[in-house]
Parts: sequence; C-alpha cells; structure tokens
Amino acid sequence: MIMVVNRTASAAENLKELIEFMDAPHVCTATPTGWREEVGDHRLEAVFIGPDLDDKDIHALVDDIGQMDPNIPIVMITDAQET
Repeated sequence: MIMVVNRTASAAENLKELIEFMDAPHVCTATPTGWREEVGDHRLEAVFIGPDLDDKDIHALVDDIGQMDPNIPIVMITDAQET
C-alpha cells in the first residue's frame, strides 16, 4: 500500500490519482491523525507527505513510520509557490 498523508482531501485525492495512474496497486489517503487506521494490517510500501502538514505533524508521522519500519520510503511534497 502507498499512502498519501495530507490535511486537504482534494489535494490528497489528486496525488492519489496520479500515483494510481502510474500503475500503483493500492493507494490510500489519510490525515496525520488517521493514517494508522487506513493502513490497518496492510504492508506500507511508501508514504507521500503533503505540503499542508506543520512541522509537529511531520515529525510525529516520520517518527511513527520509522518505528513501524525504518526502511519505508517517505516522500515530502512541497508547495511549488514556496521559496
């Protein structure tokens, strides 16, 4: 499973559709607080973190994922308008 974590559902869905377009088998979206429920007992293959998470959410998410499996790739998405 590939997971997209973002607060804004529409942005998460857009990224999910793009990943699915590249023939990813199973992609889900989640919020920073609800990601564990989305993963359930699936094997997490990668995580995409959206640009609307604050530093506290990012650190907590990365720490939790690292405790689950330190080898899970994490991709940080940035806002193109940020400098």
